[in-house]
Amino acid sequence: MPNLATPKNEHPKRPILCGTDFSEPATQAANVAAAFAQRLGAPLLLVHGVDERGDIPSLYWPGLIEELRPRLGAEAERLRLLGAKVEETLADGVPDDGVAKCAEQADARLIVLGSSGLGSVGRWILGSVSERIAEAAWVPTLVLRESARIGDWARGGAPLRVFVGADFTPVSDAALTWAAELREIGPCEFTVGYVDRLADERAEQALHSPPNTPRAPEMQEMLSYDLRQKAAGFFSKEHLAVQVLPATGPVEVRLLELVAEARADLIVIGTHQWHGRSRLRHASVSRRVLHTAPVSVACVPAHRVVSVKSAPLPQVGRLLVATDLSTHGSQAVPHAFSLLPAGGAVRLVHVAEPGQAQEPLLARLRELIPAEAARHGLHADVKVIAHRHAAEAICDAAERFEADVICIGSHGQTGLAATLMGSVAQAVVSRSTRPVLVVPMQPA
Repeated sequence: MPNLATPKNEHPKRPILCGTDFSEPATQAANVAAAFAQRLGAPLLLVHGVDERGDIPSLYWPGLIEELRPRLGAEAERLRLLGAKVEETLADGVPDDGVAKCAEQADARLIVLGSSGLGSVGRWILGSVSERIAEAAWVPTLVLRESARIGDWARGGAPLRVFVGADFTPVSDAALTWAAELREIGPCEFTVGYVDRLADERAEQALHSPPNTPRAPEMQEMLSYDLRQKAAGFFSKEHLAVQVLPATGPVEVRLLELVAEARADLIVIGTHQWHGRSRLRHASVSRRVLHTAPVSVACVPAHRVVSVKSAPLPQVGRLLVATDLSTHGSQAVPHAFSLLPAGGAVRLVHVAEPGQAQEPLLARLRELIPAEAARHGLHADVKVIAHRHAAEAICDAAERFEADVICIGSHGQTGLAATLMGSVAQAVVSRSTRPVLVVPMQPA
């Protein structure tokens, strides 16, 4: 491993790692990586992954590796002449594993790679080393397909048009956070896009609705509003556009339609980092975007592997409580407020039939907010959601609100939500990606 030590009293900068196979795309990627490193004041680590697979006997490998050193050294010297502080290393084993492990050992801030240059069909069939690294690395990885545009931006050119594929999950938060950090290199214009899959891709709703059933207009407006609120936490409003596309079919196809509409230079997307059998079980939007996108793609892993013992205790700061506005169903409300520390936020929601008047329902929700909530520094707001399927509406609302916990009563007696602990609460528990607290009916 190269020595990337910094002088005393100087805060160490995490290196930018560039993987190279000495091809033309790799050379262009190295130029971009050097520009990034200079703008960030960070060292550049140039890595060539040696592929030790094949028919060559292992005894010949040391000599072959030594023959590669002058070539790697010459490329490193070329980048030094561009102004970058460069260290070079040869990573043995399999190229994708070697580069990814090197990045983790060096605590690299970013991996920069050139694309294989294959067309989208060729990439789909064969894949490429750069794509395998992007899928496997625990470090954000930029696969360049339009190096000139991004290189010009990194050297002080026009603002970069960045498209962030988003939803309402922590994976999306990782992508948004990383995209916001691009402003340390140069000015950016951001578009945050979300593909809202319709009834034929929502198992529960598909049982009750015909294919291609659109969302109600108020639900579509709510999605756009919540996405804009989420994105505003990362980007300034004057450099931000938000797009929500209601669509059926493959998410990556619709996502790339939004990318084309935004005329983006770069796509940023979060990854789950599924491995082994898990990768086979879970369809990966990020993997398919990486295969088919005509522009550069940055894959940002949602998190590193954290052991149970070292995992931090979860904090509850945002809580969504669902009620059917009955006496029993509303007993969950005070329990929800009791869970939060000062500064916490509660959203009270009620699922109503489409077309039902909302103002009276909003007024009843406001009446449920405990009088002492403000005194304890708790923030509360209320929403009525017009939807025919309460469990789906509650789970979607929790994702948009980024609730740490969903709180729900165990029994209701009025209207659509009269079955709150019958089928609906069970459906919320089974489908929610967030913890659910079910409050049983209290005796009179």
